[in-house]
Amino acid sequence: MRIIKRYLYTAIFVILVFLMIAFFYYKQNLKQKDNKQINEQSEWFVDKNGYLSYPSNRDPVKFNRQDFDKNESLLVSRIIYQSRNGNIYGFLVTPTSATDLVPGIIFLPGAGVSKESKLELAIQIAELGAAILVIDQRGTGETDGEFPTLDEDFKSFLSKREPYQHLMVYDVLRAFDLLDDSPFVDSNRIIVAGESLGGRIAVMAAAIEKNINGVLVISSAGFDFKDKGDADKDRFINSIDSDHYIGLITPRKIVMIHSINDTIIPISSAANSFSKAEEPKRFILINDTSCKHGYCDAMWGGLVEALDYLIDIRSQTITSVPVE
Repeated sequence: MRIIKRYLYTAIFVILVFLMIAFFYYKQNLKQKDNKQINEQSEWFVDKNGYLSYPSNRDPVKFNRQDFDKNESLLVSRIIYQSRNGNIYGFLVTPTSATDLVPGIIFLPGAGVSKESKLELAIQIAELGAAILVIDQRGTGETDGEFPTLDEDFKSFLSKREPYQHLMVYDVLRAFDLLDDSPFVDSNRIIVAGESLGGRIAVMAAAIEKNINGVLVISSAGFDFKDKGDADKDRFINSIDSDHYIGLITPRKIVMIHSINDTIIPISSAANSFSKAEEPKRFILINDTSCKHGYCDAMWGGLVEALDYLIDIRSQTITSVPVE
């Protein structure tokens, strides 16, 4: 009987030890998850007023560059650079020669619009004497992702997971880092341009990254959102509303180009967003019946005027630029 009791006590002891070990690892796992969440939160943050922020001390961006096309004056490279949770694909178009460092432009197409469809425009702009990086935004072309509904992105926000539209802003910050580190780009003349959704993301990114030197917005406007009384939802909507950020661009320059015949974003919405921007700013109105939503050929003259205002594009001359 004593032997049976001894075995029983031993079994109970072993079970208790096992439970203590299991509890210890359970607590460690919870601690690791909490630390991971804290680390993730420290890298992106939305304050009580609905302003998104990211660290300014980012590591050098990792990227791969491959020759795609070349002529006497321009080199087109296919770029893949690392962002958060994935790679971003783009085309970098650079002059093969210039007398000095060239201005840099990050171009963000509208929702669902690929970098290929904007390559011709990028080439035209580069011929003026600029380096331009046009990207496939998340969920478009070669860049992975699937654009969520507003409710889905809000659920991510509530669960403290980084919303998709915040990630798109971070993609622009990394594109800026790439151009800023380029040996042929003038760091004091890097701007971000975008059409439609890209215009909204451009404003947000420039408001966060103060070293972006200006913004060009094409066929875009903010939400003109007014708080509804739901603190979490109000904070989230504000965090993705370019109207909430546009006043933070000053003293840097902002230009908005919009067609009076835009079928997606009314001219009144663009004018309202423009009214929220501080000086220095310009609004270029296009009155051409062929010009609907997004960039159109009738905008070319206004686009050149905007780039001259933002980065003094007409001052460019010719010398050697490294292309490797």
